[in-house]
Amino acid sequence: MSWYYAVNGQQAGPVEDAELQRLAMAGAVTASTLVWRAGMEQWAPFSTLAPPVPTEPCQQCKQRFPQEHMIPLAGGLVCAGCKAMVLQRMREGLAPLAAAKPYAGFWIRLVARMIDNTITSIAGYVFQIPMFVVVARMDKQKGPDLPWLVGTMALAVVLSLAAAAYYEAWFLVNKGATPGKMIVGLKVIRARGGPMTWSLAVGRYFAHMLSAFTLYIGYMMAGWDEEKRALHDRVCDTRVVTGS
Repeated sequence: MSWYYAVNGQQAGPVEDAELQRLAMAGAVTASTLVWRAGMEQWAPFSTLAPPVPTEPCQQCKQRFPQEHMIPLAGGLVCAGCKAMVLQRMREGLAPLAAAKPYAGFWIRLVARMIDNTITSIAGYVFQIPMFVVVARMDKQKGPDLPWLVGTMALAVVLSLAAAAYYEAWFLVNKGATPGKMIVGLKVIRARGGPMTWSLAVGRYFAHMLSAFTLYIGYMMAGWDEEKRALHDRVCDTRVVTGS
């Protein structure tokens, strides 16, 4: 039996019964799509002519697919696109990523970052205050020794960055979250599972600079990304989830 269906106000087809069902399972034909075949008085929504195709969410990507297109893996159903990733995680003895806790949104991550920035800023004064004291005691008549002053300021900045990087890396490696994230109940995980390494944790700290240097758009990306990834999450392939 040949069917015609409407796409963006245009007639498409003819297609046979099996092809129409395939289009419905693929989402090209929805419940509200108008269809027609010979013998019908007028076009009618597809839902009035055939039962809806049952769908199930993929435990990895959370998108819904017809049951016959899903693969039973790791105690749930997985779509064809996620099959390879789930199998790899099973071989590594890890749970599917989607079985983890929900991704953390932009605003709660912003609060956590502000807390961490406050802590690291206070710690940075440990290196900066002595420099200010030395500069204040310089001989005002002779004027400051410019090379020495620039070198001292550069050293203070480097030490402050090193301390902040160590702060973030130590907590990510040992606790899975910085104090700011722990306070609001967040945790940083690797997209493919496994423990956080020192190299990745330090790299993630400096990747934050990319998020900042892009006029903070790198941070804002977490607001519209489906997995709530900021730019530094994309660079380091990490995710921030709720529930520490």
